[in-house]
Amino acid sequence: MFVSFVENKNRKKPEPSDGSPSFFFQLWLGFAFIFIFSIVLLPFGVYWPLSHSIWILLIFFLPLVFLGIHFIKSSGYKILFAVFLSLLAGGNVLLFLGDAIGYKLGLTSKFDVLPEESHLALGNRYLYLREFYLDDSDSGSFRSPLLVRRRSGSLVYGPVITFQYKRIRAVSGKETKLPMYALCYSKENGNCSVSSLFSGGVLLKETIWETKETKLNQDSIFIIWKDRLDSEFETKGIFSFLFLIFLHLVWGIVVYFPFRN
Repeated sequence: MFVSFVENKNRKKPEPSDGSPSFFFQLWLGFAFIFIFSIVLLPFGVYWPLSHSIWILLIFFLPLVFLGIHFIKSSGYKILFAVFLSLLAGGNVLLFLGDAIGYKLGLTSKFDVLPEESHLALGNRYLYLREFYLDDSDSGSFRSPLLVRRRSGSLVYGPVITFQYKRIRAVSGKETKLPMYALCYSKENGNCSVSSLFSGGVLLKETIWETKETKLNQDSIFIIWKDRLDSEFETKGIFSFLFLIFLHLVWGIVVYFPFRN
């Protein structure tokens, strides 16, 4: 039996493949990990308390790890580095960028609020007033361990802090729905002053001291009294945004140079 083979001379020999993923696939997959993870966490960075940030980061980061493991077969172990960069990006968004965006866009800050209308702005993180004065006759100080956080029914304390407070009253003479106090605090042997040059600050959602150490009504509105934070948050927003761009750039460099070689 004679068997003949007819070869098509125009047929090209297939190029050998080493099974490595393409440059653009790796590049955009890593970009997607970092960018989408940051976008998902951004609302939490804007609205949620900073004390909850670590739990939010862990809850969303674990699925990202499993997703990265799933893509190892198609993109290589390098994708795990993109997962690590996503973790850095998420922490940056939760701690810095989200807070700056919330303040600058007025999502978590309220300005020029009348004292008698302050109860309508308690959902904000930062509150600044107008047409008010600090009542020196209703002021004082107390010392208490700093209440760091509440954990499953138990309390975690920090160092002993000296708190000073003054009652905030409306110039119009109208009473506020809830008593309002301007607060400042310092280390045990330090000094702080509640200055009339300031108009607001950080609104406390819950007390940060041991309640039995003071006779203040715990249903009052407490504001950590400080100057306007416009320049501070502008700087924080710029640097956190640049850091996010830097993480994308790092991923691009990590992917580009092996392919170039």
